[in-house]
Amino acid sequence: MSNDKPIIELELFIIRHGQSNGNIKRNTDGLSHEDLHDPRLTELGKNQAVACGERFKNVEFDAIYSSALLRAVETATEIIKKQPNEKCLKVLPYLTEAGVSPEYSHSSFTEINKINKNAYLAEGIDPKKSLFYYNKTSDESDLFERAEKALDYIRTHQQEGEKIAIVSHAAFITYLVFSLMGYKEACPLFDLDFKNTGVTKVTIYKKGTNKFGDIVFEFINDTSHLFKGDF
Repeated sequence: MSNDKPIIELELFIIRHGQSNGNIKRNTDGLSHEDLHDPRLTELGKNQAVACGERFKNVEFDAIYSSALLRAVETATEIIKKQPNEKCLKVLPYLTEAGVSPEYSHSSFTEINKINKNAYLAEGIDPKKSLFYYNKTSDESDLFERAEKALDYIRTHQQEGEKIAIVSHAAFITYLVFSLMGYKEACPLFDLDFKNTGVTKVTIYKKGTNKFGDIVFEFINDTSHLFKGDF
C-alpha cells in the first residue's frame, strides 16, 4: 500500500429517476404504446426530481449522464436546472433500464430535446445504433456485462478527480452497484430496493492510494432530500 495521499479518480453520484407513471398502479386501458413503454414522471416524480436538484445546487458536476428513457431525462434535467453553471446532458444508451422491450423504439432526440435542448448523445457512441439497450438474453451476466461497459465508458471519458452524476433506473442501478462491489456474474442474495431519486455515492480512488480500498461507498440509496410526502 502506498503512503501517498489518496488520489480520487472519480466521485460517482448514481441516482434513480423520480416516480413515473410506470411506478404506480393504474388502469392501462387507452394508454398509448409510448405511455406503456416509456412512462413520464408523475407530479410527485417531478417534485422529487426538483428536490434532488435542490440537493445538488452547491455540488458542481463535471458531467451528467442519463439513459434515453424520458423519465431519466426529465430527472436529470431538473438536476441540471439547479447547477451553479449551465450543463449539458450526455445520453448514454448503456444506462437503459433492464428488460426494455425491443418493440420499443419511439423516442428520438427530437423528443429528448423538447425536455432538454442541451442533451446530446455521449461522445463515441454510434449515432446509427439504437438509443436503447435491449437484453440479449434473460441471463444476469448480460446485465453485468452492460453495467461494466457503462462504468468503463465513464471512467475512460472523464478526467481524474471529477464529480459525475448518473441518472438511471432501479433494476439497472442494482447491476451498476453490484458491479462496483465486485460481483460480476450473478447478484448476491439480497436486494437494495432503490427508491425514486435515491442517491448512491461511490468514490473511486487511484489504485493503491487509499488504505480503505480503491472503491468506497459513501452512502447507498439516500433520500434525505425528500419530504415524507415525497416518497
